[in-house]
Amino acid sequence: MNTIPDGNGNAEQKFQALLARLVEVPEWTEKQQLELEMARDISVEMLRLAEEMRDGAADLESCLILLKYAKVLDFVMSALAARRDIKPQTLRVIFKLAGLRVDEAYPG
Repeated sequence: MNTIPDGNGNAEQKFQALLARLVEVPEWTEKQQLELEMARDISVEMLRLAEEMRDGAADLESCLILLKYAKVLDFVMSALAARRDIKPQTLRVIFKLAGLRVDEAYPG
């Protein structure tokens, strides 16, 4: 006996389909993989800077650099998570403004 009403078809099948979409491993393009690598490089640099700040060099300049890096990292990771395409020229400009290096293999 089914105690939960089944309005539009089989709710269990719909749930299983949703679950499958949520846990599927995304197939990254080569460009997206490069963007992910560059984001990883930013996080490593952020960690290095944070450790320097912890050891006593926590000045305003370091805080602002860390904030710039965090904003760039947030942009890249949000775009990748939402599966939005980042235009290479846009990413290059953002990295240049933040004083970050763009991977030579990155298109554009």
